[in-house]
Amino acid sequence: MASFILCEPCSHEGNTQNAEKWCTDCNEGFCHICEKAHKSLRITREHNLILIEDYRKIENVNVSIQCEEHGSKLELYCKAHEKAICIACLPTRHNVCSESIIPLAEAAKNAKTSTAVADLEYTINNTLVNIRTCLNEREAATERIEIQEKIIKKRIFDTRETINNHLDDLEGKLLNELTTTHTSCKSKYGTIQNQLKEIEKQTKRLQEQTFQLKRFAPDIQLFLSTHQMNKEIHDEVKSITKTLSSVRDYDIEIEIHQGITSLLKDVDYFGRIKIDESTTNCPFKDAKIDQAQIQVPTKQQVPTRRSIDSTKLKLRKKFKIEQKGREMYIAGCAILANGNLLFADNKGHSVLMEYNEEGHFIRDIPVSAQPWDMTVIDTDQIAVSYFLEYIEVIDLKKMAVLKTVKFKNNCRGISYSDGKIYVVVYDVGIVVLDMEGTILNTIKCDMSVYNITTIKERLYYTVPTSNTVYCCTTSTTRNNIWNLNDRSLNAPGGITTDSSQYLFVVGIHSNNLMIFQDDGKVSKTLLTEADGLDKPIRLYYNKKTNILLVCNQLNGYAFLYSVLFD
Repeated sequence: MASFILCEPCSHEGNTQNAEKWCTDCNEGFCHICEKAHKSLRITREHNLILIEDYRKIENVNVSIQCEEHGSKLELYCKAHEKAICIACLPTRHNVCSESIIPLAEAAKNAKTSTAVADLEYTINNTLVNIRTCLNEREAATERIEIQEKIIKKRIFDTRETINNHLDDLEGKLLNELTTTHTSCKSKYGTIQNQLKEIEKQTKRLQEQTFQLKRFAPDIQLFLSTHQMNKEIHDEVKSITKTLSSVRDYDIEIEIHQGITSLLKDVDYFGRIKIDESTTNCPFKDAKIDQAQIQVPTKQQVPTRRSIDSTKLKLRKKFKIEQKGREMYIAGCAILANGNLLFADNKGHSVLMEYNEEGHFIRDIPVSAQPWDMTVIDTDQIAVSYFLEYIEVIDLKKMAVLKTVKFKNNCRGISYSDGKIYVVVYDVGIVVLDMEGTILNTIKCDMSVYNITTIKERLYYTVPTSNTVYCCTTSTTRNNIWNLNDRSLNAPGGITTDSSQYLFVVGIHSNNLMIFQDDGKVSKTLLTEADGLDKPIRLYYNKKTNILLVCNQLNGYAFLYSVLFD
């Protein structure tokens, strides 16, 4: 782009003069003098002149003002075809559109406030939002594989270390066995050697005695001694023969375990790196189609609210959760999209326990610490809170931590609704985050709150110490809507809602489950101690299947109910 724009009339006269205004009708620049002349002519008096600085902002916008077919200037507009045309287009393609032809200038009136521009702006803005969402998703995906690489590296190192430790242990045992075998064989050899040395000593004694008797003893004494010593030497020979008959030779050898040999010979790779590909669900849709799909419900479409009295529970399954530690404290539970159940034991190991609907154990899902609470985000993702001052978003399918968000204090109850995560942070409040981990706002609340649930624009939480259930908006300030203190509900704990915003709350000390209308004024007891509740602590409602999960605090019993509406 040139550093300046010349005045076209001056250039035509051979003069070089910078333009100060731009005529959008003539598509030419004008200096101050030529601008006055341009405005003085009747034919150009109504032309639109803008500052050169403003023209620079739209200079590179490629807009054709000539007909592509005829090369003439676009001067007319056909409303029937919604197209700008030139004079030559009339007899060829628009000969039957006479009633729909208007001047292009008339069609362009109020263009800046037209719905077409508004639609264009909406489409552009929507596209930018979609692009940013996809970029965020790609950034999250990149971060996810970075985390996966670290996890896999750690697993490789841990596996190698485990193998090394196991081989070190096996080597130590083998060396100990070698030492024991060598010592045993050497000891047996030593025993024989000692016996032979003793016989050798006795034989040398007889040899010396014979020599001395032969030199100094009389014949009778020599004669008698010879017979006696012959018998003694024959006894020694027999003893030597007997001793040598039991002597064994030992050769120490080694047989390497076939698995070790196979490892060196047949195992030619440590592992395989696999890629699990899946379709990315980026939110790119045609903005107009997306707008067209937004429907305003009619009065006939508004569902009729049911009565609390019509709500009943039907027991589907009662089972006991396996205890993993010395104590059990079920701090969180959830129902996955496939119907499986998750439990968080804050006194057990650093795992989430997964069961099927029949109460059969499926697997332990390793997590980074003892979990406190959890919430389901979608089919494969959950969010887990920890007392160690952080939360994690976990992909259950890929067994990977997608996001870790740290806080100043310990984290307690957690809930998910409409793309936002709500977590109780001690001495801070209920912190609201988006899926990128960005803190959107903090809702002030009672510092003794442990359990929360969210739906639409409302947030509910329980404070066991004051026997109170609160309902507030999800805005920055608490904006309390109502709170209730029901005598029938002693130490309210777990809390959840159904699709109609009816509340299910368990009483830890009153051993009951109650349902409340969303204003907190109407209630009904659904379960009591007679139904097996013993310090019920947590519950979870699946809004799609109308299945309710209730957990006792200490004895590990879980109850699965169908929620029925008469």
